[in-house]
This record gives sequence, structure tokens and C-alpha cells, in this order.
Amino acid sequence: MSHVCPYCHERDLETVASVPYVRGLVVAYTVGVKKFMGCRRCVRRAIYKEVGKSSVLGWFSITAAVINPVMLTYGAVRGLFVRPNPQAVRRALDQAGIPEDGMHIDPLRVAYGLAAAMIAADGKLQDEEVSVAIEIGRQLFTDFSADDFFRVLKNHKDLPGVEELAYLLGQILEDNEKALIYQYLAEIAASDGEVADEEQEMLERVRSNLGIRDQAAMSMARRQLSV
Repeated sequence: MSHVCPYCHERDLETVASVPYVRGLVVAYTVGVKKFMGCRRCVRRAIYKEVGKSSVLGWFSITAAVINPVMLTYGAVRGLFVRPNPQAVRRALDQAGIPEDGMHIDPLRVAYGLAAAMIAADGKLQDEEVSVAIEIGRQLFTDFSADDFFRVLKNHKDLPGVEELAYLLGQILEDNEKALIYQYLAEIAASDGEVADEEQEMLERVRSNLGIRDQAAMSMARRQLSV
């Protein structure tokens, strides 16, 4: 079964690529990795979009200003060499719990993948976020296994990005499954008592990509869980 590119929604998935980035914060800086999966054209475009962001936001600390030229050069060159990589695509889908036939999806297995992708969205794993994901997972999923979650998390570098994965799952999962998984991600994001603007924006994109059209539709789907 072929899967459609989560960016253009037209061409098939063809490749996976990662690029590092740096953001300067005047007295501090942050370094991370962004991963993109889609058709070659869209992945190349996503890489250059990220390079563009770094060219604007990657200078506002001394260390970031030193690192950023290397990051920009790597990203620019990486974009030139985006090639089909079906093995990497298959590996990413397997790690996310999406079988080759696209059927017989285990909602818990894909919940592991989405939660791991969200936690590792910046290329780093925070112990506190991992602990929260396990705690909330145990509350929402009867069969939640910390060991299984850790196995997925261990290979987080093979996972698609959380928004890309949400789009792929939106084509496969039932409405009640989408609602439960979205609830899981939303509760992880809100676990510290507030949802930052960037987290809220990401959740909105995840909700849209899952195909949950509005809050009323999500509430209706959630009610189906208790039936």
C-alpha cells in the first residue's frame, strides 16, 4: 500500500531527511534536528524552509552565531541531494506502527509512535516529558506498557515528524481512535499546567492532519470511546 505525501497530498512518500538547526536566544541557544518525510520535492522544500528560518533566527547568541554557518551550509547541501529512499520510509512507518498493508493498525502502538515523535520533535529527549507520557498513557490506555513505549522511544530517530505521522494516521484510523490519540498528545502538552503557544500551534496542526475537523467533532468521537 502506498502512502501519500503529508505536504502536497498528491505524490507518494519517497524519502526521509533530517537537518540540524540552531536558534539564538541572546544569552543562550538551542540546537536540534528536524526530520521530514514526504515526496522528494516537498522534503527538499521543507529543508530549505528550515534553512531560511535558521538564516533569520540562528544568530542571536555568540555560540549560535559560530555554529549557524555550519548548519546553514549542511542544510543547503542536504537539500541538493534529496533522493528516493524507500528503505528509510518503510523503516519510519514500521517504527510508527504502520504496517506495510496499511491495515490492522493497533491504536496503542501508533500512540507510542506519536507520543515519542512529539517528545523528540526537537531531536532531544527530556526525562520529565518521558515520565509524563508514561503516566498519562497508563491512565488512558488499559494495556499501556512502559517497556514497549521505551522500545519505540529508543529508535525515535527513525520516526517521522509528529505532524507528518498525524496526517498518515488520519487516513487510516477510525474517529474514536483519532480522538483518543489526540487527547493523549494534548494531555502530555498540558501536563506542566500550561500549553505554550508553539505547542498549541503544533497540536492544532496535528488535529487538522488527523482529520478531526473541530472541537465538537472531537468531543463526539471521544464519547464513542465510552460506548
